[in-house]
Amino acid sequence: MDVARVCADLVRINTENPPGRTDEAVEYVAGILESLGYRPRISKNPGGHWNVCAGPRNCDLLFCGHLDVVPAGEEGWTHDPFSGTIDEEFVWGRGSTDMKGGCAAILAALEKVPEACDDQDRNDELPIGVAFVCDEETGRVDGVQHLLRMQEIHPCDCLVAEPTPYLNPAVGQKGLCRFRASFRGQPGHGSLYPFAGENAIVKASGFIDRMMTLTDKEYTTEEGVSALVGNSEEAISKIFPNADVARLLTRITCNPGVITGGEGVNIVAEECTVGLDMRLPWGCNPDAVLAVAEGDRSSPVIATESCAPPTCTSPDSVLVRRLSAAIEGVYGQPARPILQWAASDARFLREAGFRAAEYGPGEIHLLHAQDERVRIGQLEEAVQVYARLIGAYL
Repeated sequence: MDVARVCADLVRINTENPPGRTDEAVEYVAGILESLGYRPRISKNPGGHWNVCAGPRNCDLLFCGHLDVVPAGEEGWTHDPFSGTIDEEFVWGRGSTDMKGGCAAILAALEKVPEACDDQDRNDELPIGVAFVCDEETGRVDGVQHLLRMQEIHPCDCLVAEPTPYLNPAVGQKGLCRFRASFRGQPGHGSLYPFAGENAIVKASGFIDRMMTLTDKEYTTEEGVSALVGNSEEAISKIFPNADVARLLTRITCNPGVITGGEGVNIVAEECTVGLDMRLPWGCNPDAVLAVAEGDRSSPVIATESCAPPTCTSPDSVLVRRLSAAIEGVYGQPARPILQWAASDARFLREAGFRAAEYGPGEIHLLHAQDERVRIGQLEEAVQVYARLIGAYL
């Protein structure tokens, strides 16, 4: 199987989220799975939000990948973002790194299941399962969360094929606290403020300032997590050289990403809403963060969109040890597990009892960016790592 061609084929199928349709991509993946001897199980949700699973529901190792991608935009691309252009070095296009390259590598690795297993039914006897899902980019409920609700997948070791540095499987993720805070003021003529009226935008501004002070505290982590922070500083600083990585992993981050409000420039604002995205380090309780927001003196109305604690799979787990051995077997260098600053489906899997780690091909500095692309050599090396990992479970 030509992993670069499979990646390019998937890129050419537009799965931007929103709207998040993955039906055509699922049909393509299902066709490959059938050719490999699997009986795909497709779950069809409204709006073309489809998933496909294969292999035993109760497996020892599950590979998971998402087929939806963030919107590409129209400007700044060397090649059309859905052309799936292949040159001597890269596959280009939206999703090539995040994470259709990883999905293609899973499929290509399945083809390499040892011939000694050919007499075993891949659907019932081989202990390897796969799940290709929708809705990862927006965190909606039709993807991994749907499969968990429907018991299509059960807790086991799980490799999520998100892009990572080639020697650094990601074994943990910061927590997430995402919410909207709404404020009400007392409207009046703009020429009278601040001596008359109560401005909702000013209330929101003060609230943001006070929430930003939560980023000042450094959280103490347990010994095992502290060691991972050290590995992570080295790996992440190579990707984002201008980031303060030590603070990134041990402190809250707070991004006021959306603000709406006001009725006119000459009117004291009656309404304002702010959307905050906060990522929480190990040792930080998301309920405590929400309590600070809800108790703020500006009396906001808080609408929680997503709230989850930090998660981590032990570096001493069977999954991480076998994955690290597979990486070292391909690259000849020891793997160094790291923690991740962002969120993915791995958090839902860990919360459901899976031992989950992320490892996959991609140019991480181009995540969600123009000219997203993946090196063909990275795709081929990921196939080797995945094939070695499969072999460790057979």
